[in-house]
Amino acid sequence: MECKAAVVVLVSRKGSILVIKRRERDGDPWSGHMAFPGGRRESDEPCSETAIRECLEEVGIKPCTLTPIGMYYPNNAPDMKVMAFLSCVDEEIEPKIQFEEVEKAFWIRPDELIENGEAFFYKGYRIWGMTYRILRDVIRKGLYKNCIK
Repeated sequence: MECKAAVVVLVSRKGSILVIKRRERDGDPWSGHMAFPGGRRESDEPCSETAIRECLEEVGIKPCTLTPIGMYYPNNAPDMKVMAFLSCVDEEIEPKIQFEEVEKAFWIRPDELIENGEAFFYKGYRIWGMTYRILRDVIRKGLYKNCIK
């Protein structure tokens, strides 16, 4: 399945999900938004390799196993196909964030999220758009529970 970008939903064995806040940058259409680690695909790189590379670059965590969640697209770029993957990690590893692109990273339990309209809220942060849709699917379909031990 061809993608233009890929993201990783990292889930700990406790069921917490890693979400990042993108740094505000000129020219970045998703500047300051809440997101999952990920980014654009390079040339003929498989989508899974994009996901692994970008996750390692942005938060310093290398996903071991990737399970495809589905293809998504940002609201402001409907032709930008983004492949979302789920990856289980043993513990809530302290992210080593790449400060050029990422401002903060949070391990969030699904029960800490407040859903309102087409968004989740977490401690004053708004998770909306494509990230909301991916997170909603991971929670509603119970996909994160596959990582709980």
